[in-house]
Amino acid sequence: MPPEQGLDPTMLDAVAGALKRSSTATLDASHELLAHYSDTGDAPTQRAVNTLIDHAADALRALTDCLADISGELVTAATAWAPTQPARSRHGSSDGPSARSGPGREG
Repeated sequence: MPPEQGLDPTMLDAVAGALKRSSTATLDASHELLAHYSDTGDAPTQRAVNTLIDHAADALRALTDCLADISGELVTAATAWAPTQPARSRHGSSDGPSARSGPGREG
């Protein structure tokens, strides 16, 4: 019999939620960055500043996509993992061996 894994689906949900909030924050940051173009008055400097701002906004949008993807994968994993948990999770505390269900231990 394979050893019981200690993965808690609620932890996956919590991390997925944090990543989703981070994804939203990075998208907001990219929009804010693009909204704050400044005029340097010097054409070559202006092009450099615009390029830097565009690249930073692109990086934030790429980070947004990655965070959203990972969040979605964690939600899927938590959903897939939850039904495979032993029945003991429905019976309150399972800290000790007496709380585990199994052959000869009807809970």
